[in-house]
Amino acid sequence: MSRTWFLALAVLASSLALVNARYHERRLFAQQQQLERASLKLSSDIQTLRVLLTELRAPTRLDRVAKEQIGMVPIRPAETLSFRLEERP
Repeated sequence: MSRTWFLALAVLASSLALVNARYHERRLFAQQQQLERASLKLSSDIQTLRVLLTELRAPTRLDRVAKEQIGMVPIRPAETLSFRLEERP
């Protein structure tokens, strides 16, 4: 009779362990899926930011911003000054 009880307890313990393992497996799988979605979103964000950075670094954009927002204009030859240093004896 004690052998029967022992087998019943062993079956009960193994079934509880199986249920626990399946629960953790489902939880870890859901976490893995969530992390993969986050990784894909971050990769997409990185690509978007790289494109934006390329646009912001464009020389034509910088020229336009310098002219419109700062009021810079190209230097004309009439506005340039040249200095020559003479050598001292």
